[in-house]
Amino acid sequence: MAGVYTLTELTPGQRQTSRAASEIYRAYLETRRQSRALKGGMHWKKIRGRDYLYRYRDRFGHGQSLGPRSEHTERLFTRFTRERQEAAARVHRERLRLQEQSRFCRAARLHRVPLAMAKILRRLEEHPVGVNLLVIGTAAIYAYAGAAGVFLDFSDPPDLPAASRRRLTLAGEMSWEDLLRVLCRTDRSFAPLPGAECRAANRDGFLVNLLKLGGRRPGKQKTITLPGAKAPLPLEAGSLQYLLASPKFFQVVIGQDGYPATMVAADPRAFALNKFWWSQQEDREEAKRRRDYHQALAVADLVLRYLPPYEYFSTELDMLPQDLVQSAARFAEGTELTEE
Repeated sequence: MAGVYTLTELTPGQRQTSRAASEIYRAYLETRRQSRALKGGMHWKKIRGRDYLYRYRDRFGHGQSLGPRSEHTERLFTRFTRERQEAAARVHRERLRLQEQSRFCRAARLHRVPLAMAKILRRLEEHPVGVNLLVIGTAAIYAYAGAAGVFLDFSDPPDLPAASRRRLTLAGEMSWEDLLRVLCRTDRSFAPLPGAECRAANRDGFLVNLLKLGGRRPGKQKTITLPGAKAPLPLEAGSLQYLLASPKFFQVVIGQDGYPATMVAADPRAFALNKFWWSQQEDREEAKRRRDYHQALAVADLVLRYLPPYEYFSTELDMLPQDLVQSAARFAEGTELTEE
């Protein structure tokens, strides 16, 4: 069963480096968030021979007057200047820590997420809507493997990074125009593909696709039971709505440059059941069906072995191939014996 993929657990040193990178990155993001409250600046503006304190919030000069020069506005200006300098110093300090940790991540060989993908994820974190976009498809496995503390590699098709290195599929409540602006801020060479809706690529051929909610598949939906399973998959398991309705899964991953990024994916159980569903669609290409089935097996295995907070309920276990469930149970029993 697991011959099509291998799970290699991180060493204690790699786990420590990964945890430290996550903590430093979260501290950096929080410092950046706090500094945004001081975005813009203050300056004195002379009007009709009298100084007024203006607070502007962007490079276009949008803002408001805080009143004429007085002891109160002088204190406001002094405090704002001091707080802005302190915030800039904190951001600089956290950025240096992050830079140092990125070298440790590269040395520990934790940097697996394609660089273009990691950069896009970081930009999305700065967007009030983009931060909640779900990563759909093969790339989401980086998040699940990272949370499990393993490297996950496939032999058929070979090499998980190769399968997702040049593609990122997203879904959620964000307009294509807004996403395209985020992509162009990441890489100016991103441009919409002619004749393709909500798809863009950069000069290196990295493809980004934004999925929109669609209707049900045409025709009557059939009940699907996986080989070796006791119960059928839910009829809605193959829909995008099914993934979007699942709890969001947040995980810090490491880009090829060694810097972290937060990936948001669907609940790993929903991902696995969704992939199982697609693997049973007879009108789907055989290579894609095989890929979907192997990815479903791998993610279900991760949940059963390494992600106890996301354990399957007994009813969900009945939907999985029982040899997979039994293999994971034997692994858990062996782990417990070893720990004793």
